[in-house]
Amino acid sequence: MMQRVLVLGSGFTVRPLIELITREGTIAVTVASNVEEQARHLASLYRNTTACSVDVQSASSLKEIISGHDLVVSSVPNKFHPSIARVCLAQKVNMVTTSYVSPEMQSLHKEASEAGITIVNEVGLDPGIDHMLAVQCFDEVREKGGKVTSFESWCGGLPSPECANNPLKYKFSWSPFGVLLTCLNSAKYLLDSEEIEVLEGGALMKAVRPLSDIFPKLPVKLEGYPNRDSICYRDVYGLPHVKNLMRGTLRYQGYCGLMESLQALGLFSQSQLQRLSPEASPMKWRDLMAVLISQTDIRCADIRSSVLAALGGDQAKLEAIEKLHLLSDKPVDLKGTPINALCSHLERELAYAPGETDAVYLQHNVGIEWANSLKENRKINFVKYGKPNGHSAMAACVGKPAAIAARMLLSGQLNKKGVVIPTDKEVYGPILEQLAVEGLSPEIITQKIID
Repeated sequence: MMQRVLVLGSGFTVRPLIELITREGTIAVTVASNVEEQARHLASLYRNTTACSVDVQSASSLKEIISGHDLVVSSVPNKFHPSIARVCLAQKVNMVTTSYVSPEMQSLHKEASEAGITIVNEVGLDPGIDHMLAVQCFDEVREKGGKVTSFESWCGGLPSPECANNPLKYKFSWSPFGVLLTCLNSAKYLLDSEEIEVLEGGALMKAVRPLSDIFPKLPVKLEGYPNRDSICYRDVYGLPHVKNLMRGTLRYQGYCGLMESLQALGLFSQSQLQRLSPEASPMKWRDLMAVLISQTDIRCADIRSSVLAALGGDQAKLEAIEKLHLLSDKPVDLKGTPINALCSHLERELAYAPGETDAVYLQHNVGIEWANSLKENRKINFVKYGKPNGHSAMAACVGKPAAIAARMLLSGQLNKKGVVIPTDKEVYGPILEQLAVEGLSPEIITQKIID
């Protein structure tokens, strides 16, 4: 009898996920989405795949649809995972997600362990492949008697260099809301054994670091900023001797400065604005900018000079704002708040054109000290480009690890119970091995250090 997998969600990472799960013809998939048309389209592309609609906020709807399946792979937003996991626990069904483990999800660990259920999380790219390549290196070093003294990791999903043809040098294949909110996050990392903290609310874009030495052959230079709390990974990765510990996000140079400017102009505000209510009169972008910098009824020339002043006289940033059509006569989507209006605008203006491709860049920089006091630096470089009119790099790097984890659970190869992330060899080893078969493997460069 065929094993059955329920895939919740129909976003862009689901296609390579289903392709890999169904490839051998021994597993049937049900795609369930609140956008049933998308689910039906996905189902039409792969054998043994059917579609249906689901309301993931309804426990009864989830209970009905999970029944009869051997495994659930959730590709819906992270906030829904704990409630989905509870239904899975009640029905004794294993689960896979690519999202970070939230405190609420972690609280289910004991119950899942006692029920003999596995909830695998963080098996995408970041988090996912980044974890697995890191701990594979750390375990090898420890097994050979060495210790890791520093770990710096940078990862980003970006347009391919030739497609980075807008002021942000960034494009969206889904809603920009999460990306914009990330710019307001706090962050913590270790530098020379000192804990560095970046406060939430906008300081993150000021913590940018030029990274011209990372993938130096790229025609577009990179920059990066800290990603959330890196210090907690000292325990997760088992790195008690580490002096430098940073997990960061990669962008092309210029991104952070322009995002900082959008914040300064009030475009990240999440406050309701009467002029942006759905019932309000139509509004042009230059008029919204005038409202945001507390001006009314001004001519375009005046708003341009006023925005320039708000940007500290930075002509290059003003020109970037203009190229994004934020001082134009284009209509604003009335979405209630400035950040929602900006999201709608950027999703349209900075969408990938047909045939354009994306890229994934990941580099781990690991400092190692051996028992004989010799030191080395190891770079683990992982690069993947999307295929024109095919799977994007991001979709492949998120969907395929999740598919491999799902197959491992179904075959009994993954037996660890509870809330699991891929930092144990029994989990990451087979996943990395199969990813290599799929063409997703790193280049490793080792350099001896002479004091």
